[in-house]
Amino acid sequence: MAAQKTAGPPKGKRPGWSRGLDILLRSLHIGVAGILLGGAVFQQPVEILHFYGLLVVLSGLGLVGTELHHSLRWPHEGRGLAALAHMLPIPLLHLLPGTSVSLLWVAMVLGGIGSHMPRTWRHWSLLYGRVVE
Repeated sequence: MAAQKTAGPPKGKRPGWSRGLDILLRSLHIGVAGILLGGAVFQQPVEILHFYGLLVVLSGLGLVGTELHHSLRWPHEGRGLAALAHMLPIPLLHLLPGTSVSLLWVAMVLGGIGSHMPRTWRHWSLLYGRVVE
């Protein structure tokens, strides 16, 4: 007997629109974060950088949404924990404005580390204490 086809993508695979949205949001996020960091390094007025900061936050929240759409395990896996660590310096920007360049660098480095962790670390779950696929 032939195997029945199931609707939707195979388990663990994102539908094309979701992957496309993720790529779009990630590209926007990296671009505007670069503008924000560059603006801070070159001491541009906060009024100029505010719009780019807002875009960083909105694109980051969009990325969180696409990750949660893909897997509700994301928040307690290494990839979700790395993303949360990546976000931690951002609220401090408002409390410690004199450290904005350092805090933005910390966020950038943590984001890079989280994006390039080995697969076993990305899928390791704090909740289950093991890799969950």
